[in-house]
Amino acid sequence: MSRFSKALIALLIVLGLAYYWLLVNAGPAGIAPRQIDLAALRAEAERMPGEKPSGIAFATLATRRVPSAALAAGTGLRQITTGIIAWQIATPKGGIVVDSGLTAADAEALGYSAYDAGAMRVVDGWMDGAAQIVFTHAHIDHVGRFLDHPRFDAIASKALITPGMLGGINALWRENGSHITSTRNLAPIEAIAPGVVVMQTPGHTPASQMIYVRLASGREYILTGDTASVAANFENGTPRSRLVADILAPEDRPAVIGWVKGLKALRQRYPALVMLPSHDADWLAVNAAKLGLRGPVRQGAKPAN
Repeated sequence: MSRFSKALIALLIVLGLAYYWLLVNAGPAGIAPRQIDLAALRAEAERMPGEKPSGIAFATLATRRVPSAALAAGTGLRQITTGIIAWQIATPKGGIVVDSGLTAADAEALGYSAYDAGAMRVVDGWMDGAAQIVFTHAHIDHVGRFLDHPRFDAIASKALITPGMLGGINALWRENGSHITSTRNLAPIEAIAPGVVVMQTPGHTPASQMIYVRLASGREYILTGDTASVAANFENGTPRSRLVADILAPEDRPAVIGWVKGLKALRQRYPALVMLPSHDADWLAVNAAKLGLRGPVRQGAKPAN
């Protein structure tokens, strides 16, 4: 065997190992599922008196194509569409916005080639009329449009921000964020409105949260934030790739693995419970109608509330 052939084989082995480690491996192995107590979430949702939400709408502000394995380790290199998605929980008192998306400039900086200015205006209107604005975590693709809202001073007091969201590298750190002085500590699970409960799920960031929603109809949802960016995370119990979770957007990967395994176990036990991933535009396009969601909402559409 020639020296060139040996070098080529060695290179292919190195590339194969790198591919496996960065895009396939779903470890560390042996991490137990985090326990998600649906009975406790249901009880907390009933604690606050009043009319429960009537529905959930979503708006997709930006999209791009990425390899599936980047956001769900081991799922291959087929291209999927990821989206920057904002949510509106329709309530009698003006709605609750969950995650605001970002601006066109931020989208471009993050590599999103398609930006929907009409959807951005819809989300701006949601925030104008909202009773509350809540974030699953403080990365810029989830808080950027809130920070850059043209009427920020009028909406800032509606935002439910925990102290952990203002600290460290994952903070609401720029521009209007420096004016935020009011924060609120939340219990591990805590109702913020009738039928709406925030659950602390540190891992993707130290201050990450998921949102449980029980509609007046009885239908139940969990907005997973970036604990589960795509449906494959909770369907397979697999996290983002090491390329993303360890290098591009570092997180506590063992904690996230525990949470996605917990979501998978919960989904298997309660198949009617709807889990909503934060960035899976393809999955939402296919499943939105049958899951009772309205969206993607665009400018000119009738408001959910």
